[in-house]
Amino acid sequence: MMNRTTKLILTSLAFALVAHIAGCATAEHATTTNAGSADTARARPAVEPVKDVNEAKPAYRAEFATEPAEVKAGEPVTLSFTVKDAKGAVVRDLQVVHEKPMHLLVVSNDLAEFNHLHPQPQGDGSFKVTHTFPNGGAYKLYADFTAPNASQIVDRLDVNVAGDAPREHASLVADKTTTKTVDGLRVTMRPDKHLRAGEELMLNFAVADARTGKPATDLQPYLGALAHFVIISEDTTDFLHAHPMTKEEMSEAGGAHGGMEHDAKPHAHDAAEMKDEAKEGASPSEVAAHTTFPRAGLYKVWAQFQRGGRVITVPYVVSVAENHTVSANTANSVPADAIKVTLSSKGYEPSRIEAKKGQPVKLAFYRADAENCGGEVVFPSQGIRKKLPVRQTVLVEVTPKETGELAFTCGMGMLRGALVVAD
Repeated sequence: MMNRTTKLILTSLAFALVAHIAGCATAEHATTTNAGSADTARARPAVEPVKDVNEAKPAYRAEFATEPAEVKAGEPVTLSFTVKDAKGAVVRDLQVVHEKPMHLLVVSNDLAEFNHLHPQPQGDGSFKVTHTFPNGGAYKLYADFTAPNASQIVDRLDVNVAGDAPREHASLVADKTTTKTVDGLRVTMRPDKHLRAGEELMLNFAVADARTGKPATDLQPYLGALAHFVIISEDTTDFLHAHPMTKEEMSEAGGAHGGMEHDAKPHAHDAAEMKDEAKEGASPSEVAAHTTFPRAGLYKVWAQFQRGGRVITVPYVVSVAENHTVSANTANSVPADAIKVTLSSKGYEPSRIEAKKGQPVKLAFYRADAENCGGEVVFPSQGIRKKLPVRQTVLVEVTPKETGELAFTCGMGMLRGALVVAD
């Protein structure tokens, strides 16, 4: 069978993986909790309410505990997460995103250590996973989950691990080469443009067999996709979780940079279908991540592939430059007859907009930052899809023809809003 070249797109952005962009890379700033001590410190505000097409939902948070309470290097510990809403009710039925209800990324504070885990649901409504921290010191945990009828949430947690001899801090230094070889896989990363803050771009990856140098055509689906990407800033503030799309899905979406209006569908992967396709013949040997780095500075990128039943993680360190062409002044003024809709990590604000049947409605979408997976806005029933560059205003005009709700979403269908149409 002839080799097929398929591009998998990151949307952020979420997620996992979720928003598992293009696909969607989700950048999150979330609740920070210290584990391993009696006190709980909040370094950041609690997670803001999540918007959906019905109404503003309460905040969701993951209560975190360890068993035993003191976490020690080299000893197994159970990491437990209980998702609750603002009223304290336990949320049991999380959405399954990329085959799992929760994704947990565990990194050391210097980003030298990386683990991608999946807590499993328990009878009491919690999600648990056992992990052994190899060294003492400070670690960051990113719990990635999506409550029913809500947008993706990433809770960031701090864990202090006791150990007699903590590992020496590893300084983050930008890579001088873009080709890495890990476990028999040679991966070359080729960005399609210079890395600048706030600018959408493609990170293209060519995957080859390290021994023969030939394209690797035996990649296997991992969590419903042929690759996953996680990006974290040097200070661990910015987190982006890749949610790739296949080449066919990208074609339906008009390409990563097309910005065309057309019929649109929410992002989804059929894991069984991908496995069947993998059995039929050669897999793609090229993948791509569509993402936006929110700030200048150093970032670590982990690209994950599965081959021969093993998950292979390939790390990169990249330097992102300041973007002097992007400023607060790039936001165009909102016309007097338009309704401004602001898009941020909290979703669309407002998320419900009143409209009249047969009367045009002009919406001015303003994407405040890159800390969301809203690189596009989609009106599925109208066949409209528009790119939403960061800190720019994009006008969308719709004329509702029926009463009821006329939905709009981000490209992955994770952030949602609606026009409420009456006679």
